Amino acid sequence: MAKEKKFTLEGVQGELTLVYGPFKLRLFQDGREIKRSGTFKPKYYITNTSGEQEELRIQYGLDFVYMAIFRGQKIALDERLTTAEYIIGGLPILLIFLGGAIGGVFGIFGATFNYDYMRKEKRMPMQILVSLGASIVCYLAYFILAVAFQLLLKV
Repeated sequence: MAKEKKFTLEGVQGELTLVYGPFKLRLFQDGREIKRSGTFKPKYYITNTSGEQEELRIQYGLDFVYMAIFRGQKIALDERLTTAEYIIGGLPILLIFLGGAIGGVFGIFGATFNYDYMRKEKRMPMQILVSLGASIVCYLAYFILAVAFQLLLKV
């Protein structure tokens, strides 16, 4: 389920490729993997047009967009959604209030799915239908898990 995002930066040799998934983040420069340093604020040392190494940081923001921080500038690697898209796509996150941490996990997965879909599909009626469908699936999955836990605790 890994996804790939190709991009270029001014002053950097060749093309950069960010490969990301739920628990993985890798960066390639012209097909060669760049070694990551750091755990919580990962840094990559990429080759600039002069042949020197420069620091590049990759961050995942609260707006569900990867950002490249290079030479003090933040460059969004995906398009940002409109406010309406963030509200509609974020409906599963309301599970945090209903189900605490477990509800939050379901909510984050649902919102991430919605936002990824909304970046691909630009017709608002389809975005709303898919978002509502994904939200319903998240809520149902949470309630099924909650009932299963209740039944296990009674035994």
